[in-house]
Amino acid sequence: MDHTNNSCCCGEAEHFSGCLICGAPITYRAESSIQTCSICHKEQLTNAVCENSHFICDACHSYGTYAPVIAALRDSTEKDALLLLEKIMDLPSVHMHGPEHHAIVPCVLLTAFRNNGEHMNYDAALSEICKRAKQVPGGTCGYWGVCGAAAGAGIFMSVMTGSSPLHKDAWPFPQKLVSIILSRLADVGGPRCCKRTSRIAIEEAVHFYSQFCSVNIPSSSITCKYCEDNRECIQEDCPYYPE
Repeated sequence: MDHTNNSCCCGEAEHFSGCLICGAPITYRAESSIQTCSICHKEQLTNAVCENSHFICDACHSYGTYAPVIAALRDSTEKDALLLLEKIMDLPSVHMHGPEHHAIVPCVLLTAFRNNGEHMNYDAALSEICKRAKQVPGGTCGYWGVCGAAAGAGIFMSVMTGSSPLHKDAWPFPQKLVSIILSRLADVGGPRCCKRTSRIAIEEAVHFYSQFCSVNIPSSSITCKYCEDNRECIQEDCPYYPE
């Protein structure tokens, strides 16, 4: 798949996959260390640096991503959640991997249900979902044991059900959804692929939430077009790998 390098917040061209600065693979360390972001120059604890010692903080990694994603979703009439996800992931500002996917998953779910007639205050829900999802850092799949795509789906479910830490009736539903997604992700295996985990999270969330509403979401069969851009692609073990 052909990707044109975008510009990051410093105005320099950035790479679609790997390190935004040089394109080298990212190294994930067992222990955190203080690193200086190569773009904004702020210091931060991190486990992830590239093979050439560049570190990009989550804010800079996702800089310029959310505005075009939100604009595309607001204008979208796509009813198929997986097709909508693919359209959003195809936007030039969305990278191969990155914490932006943690917000993309719940925002796509919200938009797909809106486009299929689910009643909601869309703008208020979209704003709340983005606020929560941006707090989920990169690398949680490996370091927390909770994939950010699954957490994003849980955020969607929490907002739609009005769940809170003290809400007896709604509290279980996001937990159940996230557990279902995590179980399937674990069965497929690793290493991480933000495209694969986002698709699985969308599929499971649509099926789960549809049990509680009268909205039926169409679902397409997706074949991945990002395989060559993902150094860690698990190929035939991935349910979306081309035959």
